[in-house]
Parts: sequence; structure tokens; C-alpha cells
Amino acid sequence: MRWLIATLVLTAWITTAEAQAPAQPTRQPTTPQPVGQPLNTEAARLFNDFQNFAPHRAFVVGADGKASWWAGVSGPDPAGAIASAMKRCEERGSQVCTLHVVNNYTVTHQDWRQLVPARAADAPNIGRLRPQPYWSMRGPQLAAGLIVWSHGYMAGKNATDSAPQSWVGRFTRLGYDLYRFDREWISDWASDATALAAAVGKAREMGYRRVVLAGQSAGAWVSLAAAMRGAKVDGVISIAAAHHGTVDKMRDTTRARSEWQQVIKGLKPGPAIVVVNFADDTYDVGGRMADAKAAFIASGVTGLVIDDPDGFKGHGAGAESGFARKFGPCIVAFVETRKKQVPCGD
Repeated sequence: MRWLIATLVLTAWITTAEAQAPAQPTRQPTTPQPVGQPLNTEAARLFNDFQNFAPHRAFVVGADGKASWWAGVSGPDPAGAIASAMKRCEERGSQVCTLHVVNNYTVTHQDWRQLVPARAADAPNIGRLRPQPYWSMRGPQLAAGLIVWSHGYMAGKNATDSAPQSWVGRFTRLGYDLYRFDREWISDWASDATALAAAVGKAREMGYRRVVLAGQSAGAWVSLAAAMRGAKVDGVISIAAAHHGTVDKMRDTTRARSEWQQVIKGLKPGPAIVVVNFADDTYDVGGRMADAKAAFIASGVTGLVIDDPDGFKGHGAGAESGFARKFGPCIVAFVETRKKQVPCGD
């Protein structure tokens, strides 16, 4: 997944550990904030931007009053994001750099490994879903909802530590808990889809008021397939759905197109469905977004199709920070309100 950096300036030096605010609780998180005097207008705007991005992420402040952040880092824990943010800070010269926020925990003047648990307290597995590691949860009674991230798959590579795409942070900022549907090897997507649908049912039983499925490539496909199987979801976000491999290795491209049509036509009215496709996607057999538009009209599904958006190309374009900034707000708005906003509107 791609990383991103922003540099911002604080209005005052960060205060000492004695003046530190209480640590963010694991079960009922508040919005993480750097400890110290309030940020100026520009710094506050940039820190606000940081909170719109998904884990793993880290926010660091140097003794010079400048701060750097890094987000969207894959790995089993936030160490990579922290190291990158600290390095960026230290490259400005010899100075002490202080780590302030790791994922959604405030850790100022503390050892993040002692403060940030690998699993949020009282966050159980939900069927085959597991909580996003090193991420604080509100729980079903307090959360605005549950968003489930399903990663893509590359032959021979374990993708279970891959980062959610950056725009997912828009949902967590609204108060959604973040879980993952990890599949080390993807050999039976139909069974995976059935398991995902069953997990959605368990989440509802636990008390989650809203459930959104989101994924990229094979993760997008399984999310749509779970909805087709009757998963009681409020929304599905499909980014560059695929599960047949690259087009150049397909013996019969009509099979991939036919199976896509089966899934998209099998969706029933109820959830808001977002499907995104990019130009120059080596997994795309062509014509699928036209299929989606026609299917949504015929079935009455509340659907949004983002087809070949300008400036974004390739199968992994949804992971770009620019895509999260441009399309994240209107994707969230459509799922939450069923209303199309620019630039998502047709």
C-alpha cells in the first residue's frame, strides 16, 4: 500500500510528560490529539487530514515544532509507520522527535508498545472476522457501525498484513469499528462469501447498528458476493473487483465477464452499492461498469458507479492518497445518505 507524508507546524513547543493528558482508553476511544498547546489553523487543518486515513499510521513532532505523519503502511504492527514518520522528522537535523499518535491512540511521552495493545480490549473475533490489529474499538453498543475490510490477493504472497486502503479512515473517523476479513490463500471464494455473510449476521446479533463491507480486487469480489448471498449490510464498496487473475493469463475472458454479471445482477435492493473501476486495470475484461449500471437500473439497487476516474490508473489505484482525498468523502456520503455528491455523481 502506498504511504503518504505531510509536514505541518505547531504554534508552540509540546509540553512535558507531567502536563500530558490522560491516555486514550482502549474501549471507548476519543479523537487522538497531540499533547500540548492547541495547533494553529494550518496545523489543525493538516492534523485533521491525518485522521481521515486508515492504519497503520503515526504522527510525530520535532523539537523544532514541526511535525510529520505517515499512514497506510502494511505490516503486522505500526512499527513501519512509526519508523518512517520518525525518520522524516529526524531528517530535518539533529533534534529530539516525539511520537504523539499511533493509529488512534495518543502515546505522547510513553512507550507505544506498552500503551497500544495488539488487540483492543474486549474485541472478539466475529466469525472469521478479526479486529484490525493495534486499533482501538468502541464496541457494538457505542460504535456508529462496523466496516469490514477485505484485502486483495497476489499469488504466492500473504496479504493478511496488508493495510486497508486509505479512504477507509473516513469511516473510522465517523465512529465505525474496523474489522478485517483475512484470507491467506483464496481458493474458494464462494465459501469465503458465505462465511463473510454469516459473520455479518453475528455482528448484527452483537448489536452493530450498521455494517459496511469494503474491499479491493478479490476482497471487493467477495464483499459483493456476500451481499448477493443475503448479508444484512448497509453498504458495499467494491474497488477494482477481480478474482480470475490478469486478462493476459485468462484462457476464456467470457467466463470472468459472465461471473461478474451473475454477481452484480444477483444484488437485491437494500444496501448502497459502490463499484469503482480504473483505466489500464490488467484484471479488467472490459464492459463491467456498463453491466453494473444496467443491473442497478433493472433491479432498483441503490448503486454508484465510478468508472475510469481521471488521474487514476491501474488495479491498485484505489490505494493512492489522492483517490482517498478526492473520492473518500463522496463515497462515504453515498453509503451514509444514499445521495450522490461531486465528484462521485454521474
